[in-house]
Amino acid sequence: MLKATLSLVAAASLFAMAAGERASAQDAATFYKGRNLDIIVASGPGGGYDAYARVIARHMPKFMPGGPNMVIRNMPGAGGKNAAAYLADVAPRDGTAMLAAQPGALVEQILGDPKTITYKPLEFQYIGSAESFTTVCVMRSDSEVKSYAELHEKEAVFGGDQIGATTHDHTVMFTKLSNAKIKMVTGYKGTTDLVLAVERKEIDGFCGYAWSSLFARSPDLVNKGMARIINQFSMTPHPAATKAGVPSAFDFVKDPLNKKAMELIATVQEFGRPYMVHSAVPKARVEFLRAAYDATMKDPEYIAEIQRLGLDASPLTGEQVLEKLRRVLEAPKEVQDKARWSITSP
Repeated sequence: MLKATLSLVAAASLFAMAAGERASAQDAATFYKGRNLDIIVASGPGGGYDAYARVIARHMPKFMPGGPNMVIRNMPGAGGKNAAAYLADVAPRDGTAMLAAQPGALVEQILGDPKTITYKPLEFQYIGSAESFTTVCVMRSDSEVKSYAELHEKEAVFGGDQIGATTHDHTVMFTKLSNAKIKMVTGYKGTTDLVLAVERKEIDGFCGYAWSSLFARSPDLVNKGMARIINQFSMTPHPAATKAGVPSAFDFVKDPLNKKAMELIATVQEFGRPYMVHSAVPKARVEFLRAAYDATMKDPEYIAEIQRLGLDASPLTGEQVLEKLRRVLEAPKEVQDKARWSITSP
């Protein structure tokens, strides 16, 4: 009799929980009906972050009962720190603002200057990531340096953005941890400017360009023979890059601590295009957004458009983003210190 009573109590509890979850989902759907949901993109128009955000904005509302209008708002600056600070301090905290962040802004406290940030990355609530990306270095085909191996023997001029951008940080990292002979010219505003600089022969090349962005935004750079890809950088080698014979940057690093520092920086790319909301957004709305986001990542129409644009579909859930971020932020101090030195020293 007691067991039967307990079973009935347990069943009632489960029913109440399920009913509560359904009510929360319905409340979230009601909240978003007829509203705008801003996607704040931490970069300018035309780049990879912007491209993914616009595709997501076209497809995600299908999985949100109430169908909010998703609006893209570009907010470039300071390697994504401006947009992260906006989400933390200024943006609405009700779930109507979602940040498409640059991952470097989330690890600034250990890989940059913690005094430059006021937000706490682990306090954001993560919705998911659109891509775990591989970055590459590209060089003009008519450059005197013909390969990444040769770049360790002869100097070349590379362009870059500011500290915090992969086009800056990866270039400096390769000079520090791999002894590549690169003279860098900074001040270029993103990869669009750097591609133009290569086409004008202002520079020999640049690093930190995501493989997917390269073939989505500037395929002619490689396909028409103007430039060649000389290395790839990621924890997991990109299948297409490997098939094309592009060497891994890790192959040129011998010192164990240097390699661990590079692995830490590569881990940041594993949650490469993260989406998040403020810590104060109600849990029911966060779960509502996560469910819609995860459904979008599996949507055949979304995947088809991503592939048509030449982008990669390698998403992560919000929980996976947070786990990888913790792995970086909680890495051994000597590895963090080496990684910070490698990307911030001139």
